[in-house]
Amino acid sequence: GGGGSGEEGGENLKTVVQTRAPTMSPSMTPTLAPTGTGYRLTTGLAMMKEISPSIALPNNPEALKGAKTRSGSTPQMLAAEFILYDDAQKLSVRDPTFLERYALAVFYYANGGCSGDWITRTNWMDPDNATNHCGVAGGDGKWHGVFCNLQGRVTEVKMNGNYVTWKLPKEFVAFTELSTLEVSDNRMVGELPSEAISMPKLFTLLLNNNDFEGVFPFDVVKQGAASLDTLWIQENSQLSGRVPTSFCSLGSITLDCANFLPQPVYVSPDSSETTFVADCKAEPEGISPREYTCNTEVGVPVEKPADAPVPAPRICGSPAAGT
Repeated sequence: GGGGSGEEGGENLKTVVQTRAPTMSPSMTPTLAPTGTGYRLTTGLAMMKEISPSIALPNNPEALKGAKTRSGSTPQMLAAEFILYDDAQKLSVRDPTFLERYALAVFYYANGGCSGDWITRTNWMDPDNATNHCGVAGGDGKWHGVFCNLQGRVTEVKMNGNYVTWKLPKEFVAFTELSTLEVSDNRMVGELPSEAISMPKLFTLLLNNNDFEGVFPFDVVKQGAASLDTLWIQENSQLSGRVPTSFCSLGSITLDCANFLPQPVYVSPDSSETTFVADCKAEPEGISPREYTCNTEVGVPVEKPADAPVPAPRICGSPAAGT
């Protein structure tokens, strides 16, 4: 009688507990991603590999340790080691500035900041106490040439005339809030990675007086950077391409006359209007650039000041083959 019903009631109670408990708590915690050190290292490296050349980084974050002491390290390895292990800021992988800071670190190692080529590199990559690249209240600690919005996102990179060398890093694709990229009057080389010059909010792009080469990716740039207004690519003697009429809507374009099609020459010897502007006006929209300059000048190579300080020897990385 009574014992049997009590036992049965106990079984019913067990059944209730077993069916209710699994549906209450487990659904709440998995929404929070893991936060441990291992998660930060593996996820952070995976994020970096998505925007860097695949062969420039290892698959295991452990392989990054000691990169700054190995001569065979790539700039990406040095940057990744800094961000994941050494950086005083210790950004979370969920922080939208995480990849932006990695891209800046790659720029520093690959483009002359580490080797001492840059004329000015105030606050960049202090190995002992790296400051916030945006600076704090009053601008303290801000890295030279880097400007940010109130959310700490990079909006401008202005490194013109600073003896920046090597190729434009494809990692600049991380700057999704970037409106201005100025690297004119430097010693940069190579083909332009389209992803690094077609970010969605890019408004001003100044690449003039370098040694960039290859075909300028006009269509990709216009498709990605729909708001682009100013494009200066003159004084890059090996840079060429065909300017599409989609660029009629820009405010200012300057390029080398001889290298681009349709040949952007002036309509007549005494006219300041180029054939490209005339073609734009003939389009149904009738929109033409406010300023379209047909450059005939030869760029003057930028020289590093003779009294520029020479940094202590250090490993700055060698680009991976083919990058």
